[in-house]
Amino acid sequence: MKKYANYIIVFLLIVSGYFIYNSFHLIKEVKILRKELKETNEGYDNNIQYAITLEDSITRFKAKIDSMLSADRFSIGGNLKSQAYLNQTMNIQKDWQDFLKNKLLQTNQKQKGDNPLVPFAGMAGVMRFDDAKVLNHRWMIAHFTDGTYQGEAIIRYDIDNKGRVRFKVLDQTLYK
Repeated sequence: MKKYANYIIVFLLIVSGYFIYNSFHLIKEVKILRKELKETNEGYDNNIQYAITLEDSITRFKAKIDSMLSADRFSIGGNLKSQAYLNQTMNIQKDWQDFLKNKLLQTNQKQKGDNPLVPFAGMAGVMRFDDAKVLNHRWMIAHFTDGTYQGEAIIRYDIDNKGRVRFKVLDQTLYK
């Protein structure tokens, strides 16, 4: 019997040693897995924060685009109906903003003195147009200056079948 008791004690020691050895390895693996999980969660949290930041940026960007589009509503570039009207009437595709602005600025070169379309005589020099924005298929707003004094004019334009442009000043203002 004593012999069997020794065998049982040795067997229990071997089995206990096996369980203790495996327990230490399991504890070590659990610590490693917890560390990896923590790093993964931190990475996941960082990715979530990054995604939220991207969503906020996209929302702000969309709002800025909408704002720019609504601000461009009173411009030939933002008015597709006016562009379509001019393209159909003239049977040509053009950048109407540049085309009409250049036509207006060319009226400066046809005169030696003040531009006759500018409704004020130059006081500090020759009064000429220096910039314009086409609003739609009929109107534009133009800035004029003599170098010191400046103003703006609302201009109606008409394009004939041959592509010639006629301008008529509808209203104007001079800044003091």
